[in-house]
Amino acid sequence: MSTQDRVSTDTRPPGVRSIVRATELLQHFHPHHPTRSLRELVELTGLPKTTVVRLLATLMSLGLITSTSERVYSPGAAFLRWVRLSRSMWEVNPETRAVMRDLVDECGETANVYVRQDTYRVCVAQHEGTATVRSVVEVGVPLPLTAGAASKVLLGGTPPDVFDGIKAKEPHVDIDALKRQVAAITEIGYAITHGDREFGASAVAAPVRHRDGRIIAALSASGPTSRFTAERVSGYIPSVTRAAARITDSGLGTMEAFL
Repeated sequence: MSTQDRVSTDTRPPGVRSIVRATELLQHFHPHHPTRSLRELVELTGLPKTTVVRLLATLMSLGLITSTSERVYSPGAAFLRWVRLSRSMWEVNPETRAVMRDLVDECGETANVYVRQDTYRVCVAQHEGTATVRSVVEVGVPLPLTAGAASKVLLGGTPPDVFDGIKAKEPHVDIDALKRQVAAITEIGYAITHGDREFGASAVAAPVRHRDGRIIAALSASGPTSRFTAERVSGYIPSVTRAAARITDSGLGTMEAFL
């Protein structure tokens, strides 16, 4: 579908459409690409050059985009206020950090805490493993809720509309099979995956619960599949489930109000 076709069939109100486009444009800036040329942004967004120029001008007027040189752009300093605010609201508490350090000491693998945001999961805390080759994800980046041990844990107890949302965004997913898998994982209290989200990566995850019993987060230990042998996984399972229970007892911190 061409850019023209895509734009013409978009039934969202113009204001909402502009916000979505601006957000999608901003998502093309990340640690590996902190700057982008105008040409890159046009190619990456698939939008007409005039539209990209207009979006950039609006974002620059708000301080959200700055131009480092002629037609080379990067995120603006205005983001700093939201970075500090977001960190204050979504930073896990010291007790959780201590549990994650202990889990890394036990397993040697990277420990992550994930939460569900709509039909995605997001890592809100990470403590890297001790091995030279280790599994690392970007904190704050949305990941699919259909793949990976943490995803299967987070889907436990979710309302039906979450699965409806997944089906709408990923029509190829067998929702009935996914529900059966999630139900089995919720029953045993942990998930194990090998190459589910990324080839060569494995993980063991367990639920972190709110005081009312709801699953509000997932704690995982992840690393290269080559290290996740049956013998090691059998040791990782009790380590991860115990650590998740400790976090459940102490709580995650301020973010729990939004989970």
